[in-house]
Amino acid sequence: MELFFVLFVLFVVGAFLLYSSMFLLSLLDDIWISIFKKPLYIHLYFRPKKITPQEEAILRNYFPFYKKLSEKHKRFFHHRVASFNKKYLFISRDDFQLDTNVQTLIAGTFVMLTFGMRRYLLNSFDKIIIYPEQYLPAHSQEFYKGEFNPRMKAIVFSWKDFMEGYEINNDNLNLGIHEFSHVVHFHSLRNTDGSALTFRKYYEKLVKEVNHPPNRDRLINSNYFRIYAYTNQFEFISVIIEHYFETPQSFKTEFPELFLNVSLMLNQKL
Repeated sequence: MELFFVLFVLFVVGAFLLYSSMFLLSLLDDIWISIFKKPLYIHLYFRPKKITPQEEAILRNYFPFYKKLSEKHKRFFHHRVASFNKKYLFISRDDFQLDTNVQTLIAGTFVMLTFGMRRYLLNSFDKIIIYPEQYLPAHSQEFYKGEFNPRMKAIVFSWKDFMEGYEINNDNLNLGIHEFSHVVHFHSLRNTDGSALTFRKYYEKLVKEVNHPPNRDRLINSNYFRIYAYTNQFEFISVIIEHYFETPQSFKTEFPELFLNVSLMLNQKL
């Protein structure tokens, strides 16, 4: 009886200390976010999830970003890939065959893009729809390669075009990064978590710099960013993020200040 009582007291004290520490951490984080507009910490997982050797091999084969991570951060990456695949629904269309390769590549793309953000499982979408190739959406008379549809909370990809983004990894065209960038941008405009505030803060700074006429003229004349980027601000942000991951050294050399702002916006260092 005495042993049971001692164990019960230890359990209560431990639970209280754990709750208190989590409460204090949350409070400190809130204060930090209100002052610095960024989260106090990024990676904190009490029971990190694991992935299979097959999934890890896919990450090594397709993501130079992943291969450069430390072993600790690779484990964080694994956890996020597993969490992504558990949260979001994958839907195939036109007899497209879903498999581990498809899910890992899509999850890996999103995790890479959001690896500097603490809140990465976003509620702006809940499903990923995959067609074998370009598709004709109900709302358009033109074929699409991909889209983010916030009303349907859906990301849609043509798998043929998605894979071209990884088969040629230095042409600054990556459908997965492009469409997921729209998701992150959309989330940042409607939420106040630390990562959303960080993204919005540097996005607004970036837009001001880009819209300054001399800067804008230099960007256009450089021919580094494809002209599609200048159709609207949503497309511009997605295009520059594609460049950020595909040709970071060229980006940094051509436009060092813009590159720095994108790094701060994503809270990453390439």
